[in-house]
Amino acid sequence: MLLQEKMEHTDFSPSERIVIDFIMEKQEFIENYTTTAIAKETYTSPSILIRIAKKLGFSGYNAFKKAFLEEVLYLKHNFHDLDANLPFSSRHSIMDIAAIIINLKQESLRDTLSLIDPGQLQKAVRLLKNAQAIKVFAISNINYLAEEFVFKLRHIGIKAETYLTSTTLFQEAKMSQPNECAICISYSGETPELNYTAKLLKKNRVPIIAITSVGENSLTQLASVVLQTTTREKSYSKIGAFTSLESISALLDILYSCLFQADYKNNYNFKIQLSKATEFRSIDNAIIQED
Repeated sequence: MLLQEKMEHTDFSPSERIVIDFIMEKQEFIENYTTTAIAKETYTSPSILIRIAKKLGFSGYNAFKKAFLEEVLYLKHNFHDLDANLPFSSRHSIMDIAAIIINLKQESLRDTLSLIDPGQLQKAVRLLKNAQAIKVFAISNINYLAEEFVFKLRHIGIKAETYLTSTTLFQEAKMSQPNECAICISYSGETPELNYTAKLLKKNRVPIIAITSVGENSLTQLASVVLQTTTREKSYSKIGAFTSLESISALLDILYSCLFQADYKNNYNFKIQLSKATEFRSIDNAIIQED
């Protein structure tokens, strides 16, 4: 849930709601306001801002203000002329649609890059490098992205698995060990099967890398590391998950590439030798033909 959504739905007193409405109205301009200035504008007291911050789960007003400003700036960055939910209409030509989808995916990638926290990425890579095995947990269409990621890891000699049924998710999570690492992928962070899986993993002290949307959700509360996806799509009222799937795919590719780079020469040689020994195809196209 985005912080602004939480602000809308949290049960505040009438005076607290006045302050919340003031902050929501000011958006990024709230940066210039002190607690005293806000209290003066809303005819309340500075202490009310501390109470609001605590209700929203923050240690104090400054922590709340920082998180609020980061979210506001993110939501106003990129996607200026694009609607991630309804990017095209019945009036667009097929070439219009082609251009829109390409542009949408490019914006998603830029958005994803802006969300990457270097510290969180570094920690995620370190956990994966030190793991005896990598287990990827996802459901529905995200499984296809998980399978591609596992395919790449196995091609550089890393033990990795993903699972297609809920029962298998639960069983593998229950049997996982602290020396392994789990990646849990959920756009909403509220997928019941995946969150139950994450609880089993946490109980077994397995490090969890969550790939999920911006904001606080059930999955982020269980994770050791959080990598945020572009967060522009509604749950249901969209033509397709164009931006979220592109973002998840990019984050998985980044993790794979960082692992590859950690032992570049050996990984490259391993991949080439494995491909030569196991992949057989006749290629007539000179561009893609190997020497």
